[in-house]
Amino acid sequence: MKKLSSLVIIICLLLTSCQLESGNLSSESNPVSITEGTTELYTVDINSFTETTYTTGVTEPTDISGIPVPEETLTADNSVTASSQKVTSATSSQVQTTNKPTSAVRPTVPTTKKPTVPATQKPTAPTTQPQPSASEMRAIWISCYDYTSAAGKTRAQYKAVTDKMFRTIKSNGLNTAFVHLRANSDAFYKSSIFPYSVYIAGKEGASLPFDPFEVLLESAAANGISVHGWINPFRVSTQNKVAALSATNPAKIILDSGNADGRVCVLSNGIYYNPADTENHKLILDGVKEIISKYNIDGIHIDDYFYPSTDASIDKTQYNTYRQSGGTLTLAKWRVANINAFVSALYSTVKATDSSLVVSISPSGQLDKTLRENSADCRTWLSHKGYADMIIPQIYFGFNHQTEDFNKLLKQWASLPRHSSVRLVCGIAAYKCAKADNYAGSGKTEWQNSTDILARQITAIRSNKNYSGFAVFSYADLERAACKTEIENMKKTISAN
Repeated sequence: MKKLSSLVIIICLLLTSCQLESGNLSSESNPVSITEGTTELYTVDINSFTETTYTTGVTEPTDISGIPVPEETLTADNSVTASSQKVTSATSSQVQTTNKPTSAVRPTVPTTKKPTVPATQKPTAPTTQPQPSASEMRAIWISCYDYTSAAGKTRAQYKAVTDKMFRTIKSNGLNTAFVHLRANSDAFYKSSIFPYSVYIAGKEGASLPFDPFEVLLESAAANGISVHGWINPFRVSTQNKVAALSATNPAKIILDSGNADGRVCVLSNGIYYNPADTENHKLILDGVKEIISKYNIDGIHIDDYFYPSTDASIDKTQYNTYRQSGGTLTLAKWRVANINAFVSALYSTVKATDSSLVVSISPSGQLDKTLRENSADCRTWLSHKGYADMIIPQIYFGFNHQTEDFNKLLKQWASLPRHSSVRLVCGIAAYKCAKADNYAGSGKTEWQNSTDILARQITAIRSNKNYSGFAVFSYADLERAACKTEIENMKKTISAN
């Protein structure tokens, strides 16, 4: 009997070893977890940038950013242990630590929890609902379009609006809000760098008798909602009308001064800060430092406004300078390196001011499209420390979408190599409720014919333990009449135990 037992053990070990070597892992299995011995701040050396072909379920982090990848050893539990490798950052070394106000009590922020291997489940309501973890993020985006203008209101009148907003958020079982603070080259808070937004002040650059974001934070704290400041880093305006910009808008000042080297791009789809210009990086980071120094928030959040176009003309001056100095990268690779450098500098800036703040990024849910069209290197941000604490892909698709269905993308993101310090949260689309999805092909009417898509998506997210929560876009849909049943079903699923 002892010989037989020993033989069984040997066979099991051999089978396990073969599975690891072959990379035969479930699409919902725990991704490669990469850990490092120390926390370091990263920068990008664009001259060392290399291109790597990506495959899902790989057992080593890939290097497309130009960041030196530490030596790693694959262990028996499919985790990767990395030796520390320090990379200095000129940007981070110049950041000054600033003390924030401590008058307000910050709501508890969900803590990071290492994902575990889940059982595979279909996105249909199981007999027993999957249990949410204690650290689950249940977030809502409050966009510029969801705001009520503070123009013409007293502080008390505006607080009545924000109080109602956060009572609604709380009543739906949500615990976090990503609040637009800069939708364009503007501000929803009292800023010395950017003018008040048209959405909050009635006219860009108008004055207000009180700070609206200060009021909003009071309402959030009273309802126990964690607040993360959300900025669109490079967008100046959704229109290409330069005259509509206020005289104090930094982009207008640059344009009126001759727009040297094309720092501001006026395109058919809007106006943007040129992502290749390092002075623009500094301007955006100065705005971030202003926010986190003035307000008691829990994090900084950016979404998918990176390169606004694939047109070679927008950063031609900067790219020619790079090539003339000996650079060898193609335009596409060089643009990816530019965005990686900005994201790394943003992370360093935030952490140097307050290491407890969460840095999060919400890219498009279509992984390769966002790399190709926006130069957003999500794979590197997931697999390396020093870019983000949380990635929130916008998986804004139904289960019946003809080419990009929700299940497919949920599993794709879950299967990517992810550093142990980076959480994965899923963005879902309340804004599609009760509407035709015109790009979904045969699934065009799914959102019109169903009233439990969000509920089933939350169930699917909770069933995949690589995710630690979800974020809903956006606040206005919580109160939209046509979305009422969908939101009620979502609420029931959120609170199900």
